[in-house]
Amino acid sequence: MTDYVYSSPEKPSLLDIDVDYDSHDPAIAEDPYPVYARLRQSCPVQWSRAWDGYWVATGHREVSLAARNAKVFKTSQDLTDGTVQGVTIPPLGQTGRMVPLELDSPECLKYRKLMAAFYSPRRTAARAGEFRKLARECIDEVIESGSCDIVQALTEKLPSILTMRDIGIPEERWSEIDAMLHRALFSAPHDPPAAREAAQIICLDIVEALESRREGAPGGLLAHLITCEVDGEPVSDDAIVSMMYFLLLGIDPTSSLTAIALRTLDHRPELKARLMADRTLIPKAADEFLRWVSPVQGTSRILSEDVEMAGRTLRKGDRVLLAWAAANRDEGTFTDPDVVDLDRGSDRHMAFGGGPHYCLGAPMVREMFTAMLEEVFDRMPDYSVADESIRWFPDLTPVYGISALTVRFTPGARHPVAP
Repeated sequence: MTDYVYSSPEKPSLLDIDVDYDSHDPAIAEDPYPVYARLRQSCPVQWSRAWDGYWVATGHREVSLAARNAKVFKTSQDLTDGTVQGVTIPPLGQTGRMVPLELDSPECLKYRKLMAAFYSPRRTAARAGEFRKLARECIDEVIESGSCDIVQALTEKLPSILTMRDIGIPEERWSEIDAMLHRALFSAPHDPPAAREAAQIICLDIVEALESRREGAPGGLLAHLITCEVDGEPVSDDAIVSMMYFLLLGIDPTSSLTAIALRTLDHRPELKARLMADRTLIPKAADEFLRWVSPVQGTSRILSEDVEMAGRTLRKGDRVLLAWAAANRDEGTFTDPDVVDLDRGSDRHMAFGGGPHYCLGAPMVREMFTAMLEEVFDRMPDYSVADESIRWFPDLTPVYGISALTVRFTPGARHPVAP
């Protein structure tokens, strides 16, 4: 048995640590952080009786160590009914693994390397002009109105269109694809067949884009992947489609991060003024907001052997939810963790996960966040948030955050079109 005995003030009683925490509970969808605080304070590793039982790791140290130990904390396993337990609790009944998210090392690294070449920091930085131009175009559509739903107008639209471009799906279909993705994500776990049906419809669109690339359509990530090999063999169509679906999962986290940041800055005018005066702070602010928001709140692992964590014995085959969001508010790691502090060193945050599954899109998220904030600051500097308009996602498991947010601003002119 692997020994992960972590220090704690005193070993809690079973009564204190057995809970019914459920990440799918709509009661915590808007503000889960008080729940995380209670879990951490009782014990950083607790057993939940929800969904046939699983462990919840909420301490920064525990989550970090587990994320880096891919040998013991596996992303998936085959179930007796022929389906797969992946990174979601409960399992969704799928028969295959999402690539590379639900592959373990060294397999996941082979596919990550292919995508990392396309989303490297250097290549992403070279696209900054593209991101800013698209942000400008998005705001042009609403700038004369004096108000808009900033999620639909910008924070969801921009990452959606960029993802459509990379996959090869016509970008004007971004809203349609997003709606189907939401159906897939939020139907689960209560209606897995509906979730699988929606996911299959999206995958058919990806297959169509893949065939277009094979027929000679120009550029993009798909054109790159169809020329790549893994273990001396061409990358399979199933793997490519899975990777593209995986990319789509990054749209809503980027949107929620940015929308919540804009709302928070409206409530904290001194922070807004500081960022507007010194734009070089925006990338740093991106990481502080990532820590504070954690749009991807947690993903699960399956134990390949018995371990000891925080005085608890976890058995082989047990599921463990790595609560990234809870770890990012751990008082033992971050001073005043519930406060947005632009001077904080947020390099230890786990909003992008950790270990071999660290988010491939991290440079993209930071660059998109920067482009959107800068364009809002330039075009809507006096924006204010209508808090009564806020709609939160009903289940924080697929993504935590805001699905609608009205902002008001002084109407302006559309950006001049370059000759």
